Amino acid sequence: MARLSRINLPFCLYHVTSRTNSGDVAFTNPKEINKFLVYLAKYADIFAFRIHAWCLLPNHFHLLMESTGEEGLSELMRRLLTAYTIYYNRRHQRHGHLFQGRFNSYVVDKADYFLEVSRYIHLNPARNEKPSDPKTYFGSSFRYYLRGHGPAFLYMTEILSRFPGGLNDYVHFVHEGLEKDAGLLPVNRRRFVGDPDFAQRFIKRIKSYESKRPNQDGPGESAVNQEEDQADSIIAGISQKFGFNVEQIKTGVKSRGKLGRIRKLCMAEIRNKLPWTYKKIGEYFHVHSVYAVQYNINAINAEHEKSIMEK
Repeated sequence: MARLSRINLPFCLYHVTSRTNSGDVAFTNPKEINKFLVYLAKYADIFAFRIHAWCLLPNHFHLLMESTGEEGLSELMRRLLTAYTIYYNRRHQRHGHLFQGRFNSYVVDKADYFLEVSRYIHLNPARNEKPSDPKTYFGSSFRYYLRGHGPAFLYMTEILSRFPGGLNDYVHFVHEGLEKDAGLLPVNRRRFVGDPDFAQRFIKRIKSYESKRPNQDGPGESAVNQEEDQADSIIAGISQKFGFNVEQIKTGVKSRGKLGRIRKLCMAEIRNKLPWTYKKIGEYFHVHSVYAVQYNINAINAEHEKSIMEK
């Protein structure tokens, strides 16, 4: 069967799933679940995605996520799965891929199936090989819906706004699905959650979007210059907050204190937002040691990850 092209558009609601290789266990304890969520929050922020729901089971996961003004699903998932696999492999002294080669993503008809997909995801612990109570399962966002608040990266507002009674009505809606044994979601053309008319309308949208995209023949000189301009723009945005100019940040090689920390922040932001290697970032900031660049970026990322789950 031919492999389907990935739907990767702005303003799309996706149900994303991925399984581990050969049934490997990807999440063995709450610490690993929280680490995955830290990475999810980080890359959802970078690529401007809203996270509506998730469920992380031992050998697979489900995400309900929505792109906003930009496309970016493929790159978000690539970075998310790579970052978590590196963390997991180091922790368990293993090598190789943790998840199967290609994640699955389905575009959801938001008008008719937004709530159904969220319920399906939140009920997954009850359908697992070793069933768990969805109300108490640690790896699901449902526990936050139950108590009415969660981490800043969980966008609960839109789901709850669909119910006159808010939180209590949504919890009842989920429990009702368990009592009714709500079945599989309707998948059309192997990539749409919705009826055939929705799939047909969305295919027309894809064709219209692709016809308006500029032709891209690969990264030529103009692409390289564009990335340099993006890097300058990232630094300019950060520099305005702290009273330094772009050249000070780019060339302050042995800076200490405030300027030194701002350089590290800029390195981390560029690493997150551009496809640059540590070597390329070092050249841009006039740092000759690749290891120094990597150390600075890792230090900033560690601080950021710690703060995400504390918000």
